[in-house]
Amino acid sequence: MPTYQVHCPNKGVSPMSQQQQRRRRGVILTPQGLKKLQIAKSEAESGENDDRRYTLENLNIRTGLDPDTLMKVFACEAGVDKRTLNICFRAFNLQLEPNDYKLQAPQFEVVEGRGGATRQVLQDWGEAPDVSVFCGRSEELTTLTHWILKDRCRLVALLGMGGMGKTCLSVKLAEKIQDEFEFVIWRSLRNAPPVKDILAELIQFLSNERETDLPETVDGRVSLLIRYLREHRTLLVLDDVEKILQGCNRQEMSSNYPPEQYRQGYDGYGEFFKRVGEARHQSCLVLTSRERPKEVGLLEGETLPVRVLQVKGLQVAEVEEMLRAKGSFSASPEEWSQLSEYYAGNPLALKIVSTTIQKLFDGSIAEFLKQNTPLFGDIRNLLDQQFERLSNAEKEMIGWLAIDRQPVSFSQLREKIVPPVPPQQLLEVLESLEKRSLIEKRAALFSLQPVVMEYVTDRFHQEKIA
Repeated sequence: MPTYQVHCPNKGVSPMSQQQQRRRRGVILTPQGLKKLQIAKSEAESGENDDRRYTLENLNIRTGLDPDTLMKVFACEAGVDKRTLNICFRAFNLQLEPNDYKLQAPQFEVVEGRGGATRQVLQDWGEAPDVSVFCGRSEELTTLTHWILKDRCRLVALLGMGGMGKTCLSVKLAEKIQDEFEFVIWRSLRNAPPVKDILAELIQFLSNERETDLPETVDGRVSLLIRYLREHRTLLVLDDVEKILQGCNRQEMSSNYPPEQYRQGYDGYGEFFKRVGEARHQSCLVLTSRERPKEVGLLEGETLPVRVLQVKGLQVAEVEEMLRAKGSFSASPEEWSQLSEYYAGNPLALKIVSTTIQKLFDGSIAEFLKQNTPLFGDIRNLLDQQFERLSNAEKEMIGWLAIDRQPVSFSQLREKIVPPVPPQQLLEVLESLEKRSLIEKRAALFSLQPVVMEYVTDRFHQEKIA
């Protein structure tokens, strides 16, 4: 939902201590649209759910929308984007018509602050999560801030395994540097919106909805967007980019290498990223993804305006701070270190396991570690999601790394793999796994994180039994 702010640009002044004016906008269902959706929902509950009402969890599974977003849709008080309403309607086989929704009436909030010159900042945070409780990442935030504000990077990618906290880091970064921009826009690609739709949203927001006759082609819309990125310093964040990238489906599992970088019909995103990274402008596009788009790989460099930050796990002290915010735990420094290292400091995995430690072991990390059972429930599901996107060649390579259990060099891998793999193919597979954030490379040695190694070993063992 767009948020318009007027505040002092003075450095060192907190946004909350400045004079601010905020206006939230979006679309909400009209009484007619809400009634249409509620009738379709009731019919589905009657015909498909034994007359039981759908819970938010049921609706989340059916639509793919977050529970908070679904509450906004049905409450008709807080605005959402039009695409969200389209998704909700399609989930119940409905067509969203113009008279089903309307622009939310502006709401103003004025915060008194220090005097001085003011300027206008327009913000649209979309479905960005709340990051008021945020642990660590000070080094990453410092690096990213320097890249964007001092080095004027045009495109920055935050890459890492699922659960590493890329989304929260992107929101915290945007909050930290928002005062340096005229526009701040945060968008999730979780539902894989067509590139033309995303470009239209961005252009209409940046033009204050004056651009109504948009070019029909992706190329034309990218050109128009770049024009606005030149005119107005804009921070644009696109989260969950891996949702538009190509994983291997079952028909492609026999191939040695993923056939396409983007899902069918989504190549326009590649053109979008490439041109934003290459063109001269004063704005910055931040991407978060489990996998690296090929255009980013071609354009990135340590001193170039396109850069990549590999988001690693939290440090032990940060893990302890994060988990203690959830509740009380008992552990020695060595046990905290062992828990953190086993899950490679992955925030999501550690939050999942911390709930188990509290419920089953009364907060005793030592008792949990004694069970030697790191893979269960949602942690396995988290790794399943990433593993299922791999080709056979990539799975086999991870299998060899799991068998070896120690960091190995490229030459050692060539000697161990049976039957032998041509060097070119080996390079391609290793590069692909590195882009997918599934292997670690240190000093020209390749290895797996402990929990990934355990997962792969267990998975291959189960497949052999089957």
